[in-house]
Amino acid sequence: MRPLQFFILILSLLGTMLRGSAEEPGRLERDFKDPPVTLKSIPLWHMNGELTTKEIVSQLESSRNVSGFGGVAVLPVRHTKPEYLTNDYFARYGDILETSKRLGMSVVFYDDIGFPSGSAGGRMKEQFPKDVSYRLEKKEWDVEGPCDWTQPIPEGTFMGGVALNLDSWQRLDLIDAASDGRISWQVPAGEWKLMIFTCVNAGDRVDYLNPDSVDRFLSLTYDQYYKRFPNHFGSTITMSFFDDISIRRWGGTEWTPRFNERFEKRYGYNPVTLYPALWHDIGPDTASARIALHDFRADLLAEGYPRQVNEWCSAHRIRSTGHAAGQYHPQPSFLTGDQIKFYRHCDIPMIDSIHYYGHGRPGFKLTSSASYSYDRPLTAVEIYGNYKAFDKQTLYRSGMELFARGANFFLPHGMWYDSETVRIPPLISHFSDEIGPELGPYNDWSARSSLLLRGGRHVSDIGVLYPVATMQAYAQFGKEEQKHPGLRKPETTDFNRLSDLLTGDIRRDFTFLHPHILDEKCRVDGATLHLENKINFEQYSVLIIPAVNVIHWSNLEKIRKFYEAGGVVIGTTELPTQSAESGHDDDVRETIAAIFSTASANEHGYAKRTNEAGGTSYFVPSLDKHGSALAAALQDAMPVADVRFGQDAPQLEHLPQSGSQPPANKKHTGMLSYIHKIKDDHNLYYFANSTDGPIELDVVLRGQLSLQSWNPHDGHITDVDHATVIDHGVACTKVRLKMKPVQSVFFVEKR
Repeated sequence: MRPLQFFILILSLLGTMLRGSAEEPGRLERDFKDPPVTLKSIPLWHMNGELTTKEIVSQLESSRNVSGFGGVAVLPVRHTKPEYLTNDYFARYGDILETSKRLGMSVVFYDDIGFPSGSAGGRMKEQFPKDVSYRLEKKEWDVEGPCDWTQPIPEGTFMGGVALNLDSWQRLDLIDAASDGRISWQVPAGEWKLMIFTCVNAGDRVDYLNPDSVDRFLSLTYDQYYKRFPNHFGSTITMSFFDDISIRRWGGTEWTPRFNERFEKRYGYNPVTLYPALWHDIGPDTASARIALHDFRADLLAEGYPRQVNEWCSAHRIRSTGHAAGQYHPQPSFLTGDQIKFYRHCDIPMIDSIHYYGHGRPGFKLTSSASYSYDRPLTAVEIYGNYKAFDKQTLYRSGMELFARGANFFLPHGMWYDSETVRIPPLISHFSDEIGPELGPYNDWSARSSLLLRGGRHVSDIGVLYPVATMQAYAQFGKEEQKHPGLRKPETTDFNRLSDLLTGDIRRDFTFLHPHILDEKCRVDGATLHLENKINFEQYSVLIIPAVNVIHWSNLEKIRKFYEAGGVVIGTTELPTQSAESGHDDDVRETIAAIFSTASANEHGYAKRTNEAGGTSYFVPSLDKHGSALAAALQDAMPVADVRFGQDAPQLEHLPQSGSQPPANKKHTGMLSYIHKIKDDHNLYYFANSTDGPIELDVVLRGQLSLQSWNPHDGHITDVDHATVIDHGVACTKVRLKMKPVQSVFFVEKR
């Protein structure tokens, strides 16, 4: 999307908020007290029944006037009648658009039937069979040479043949031995593993990795809607929504026939001799080979479906949003390819809060960090889907935790056209006896919170390196693990735990920094690391390297520069010994030795080292239950926190990430969390108490501030009593924070 187009689109969405703060004095306060419909949540509306004009009008009027929703995301399912994409179906869709226009509601264009996106209701495979998904297959033989060896090339697109010497790790490209559908080779002396790789057309959804295939999918869906309703795009229809994009099928081996061609165009060499590393240990180059292939596949995914959708949306006056499958899990290689890079070409990165309260919670900051890194003012959430245990308190408990993690736009899951047949709970509509009466207050609460949290600049002193290279180096095809593919990770992996500790226990906010963001958008300026964005620029005093055994050499060079300029670097659990690029392992080990102390941990649980410029490193060998050693290191490094909580703040019990079922013996609990943003040069702080107990404690905010309390539950705005205190020579503001169970509040700097 061109910068001007993106700016115009975002202004259209945030117009109410921007007018209130910059153009009309008092408008922000009025909108907070009485939120406009444009700020309210937009539920997914499952069209599971026989659609009629009368019922469509009735349900839309109730969703606005009774439930207080701001629009609907229309989700066709296999039970939708008339049949998806028929003329009668489009006639009923037209009823939805015209009624929504009359009511001042928005429509989110859900881009397929059911989920995941990419099938066009079966039309993709029927009309474009060569443009549906592929998997990478391998056949192999253990051969002792010398001997003559010949094998037919299996069916599919031939990707290459490789000979791997099991003694020397030498790898040979067998392309010259391939002809007439066979590979015939004179095997030299030694033990060899001979492999043939093919790409096999096997799916029913679009090849997400191929932009040309995605364009053909768009012709079956997006173009069909636009052809019939052009005047509603950019007015009633405000955005598109894609769902559950992933490369998870077939054990994560989803591939594309043009992989080698596109890899060689970018990097100048054919990657086929790297392929054996996807299944096997190939010696010293194993990690770098896997990273090269997985990282490029992640690029193809990001530049495939999300980018093509984004470009279509830009050309048709709407924004793109959507999410990948399992975008919160620690291992991205079999799901999104890369949990941050996936959103590089998406207007509104989206979190999927699904299955149960607490599920995926440690990984939600990955998506909001993508928004921060790519300077996106909105982070959406598909929220509450498949929550089997659900009550009206969960509306707020889950929602406020997501607001504190950077979300600012909710799409509840959801409304059901036939409310007697809810196939995925819960029912969130006026038809629900328990939830229905709460939806009006809920939508006012979420609208007020969204009003303040959209746009502006996120404030964080801490950057955390996203350890995607270590995850990619571990990702191996064909490895039998009785785990969800998103949970297949090195045993020392700690960045999800680190996320929970920093958010809900230590309570020092942070941003995950992707390796390419650290390289391309972060600048060292003395003891500060600057994320250089036009709007969401951030300034980090501390950089944390979570447990990794592999790191990009370019990242480590910048980290050393930061440390030598006076910056603070903290390593946790495991320090890297390998480079993500071949040939730099020794450089990595030498640089780590130059930054970190080899001494044992002190009585506080960390080993510390300083340099002449004031740079300081800490190694925290263990993240204990409540992160006491990490908290001590942060306190030593940065004694004046941006936000500091007093005694008696509740502690969070971190539960390891699980699949779609909740933990067997324990229950996720609430937390006290916060987010700090600056909008129009004014500070605002959002505090969320999702626990079952009241909160009353002091909070110290860095800087001298005159504050008001803005209560999103009832719209009341009151002055806050405060005192100026000096903390390590820095003037700070101390306020008393009082919250009931499952309650949130804003402290907003007076205007």
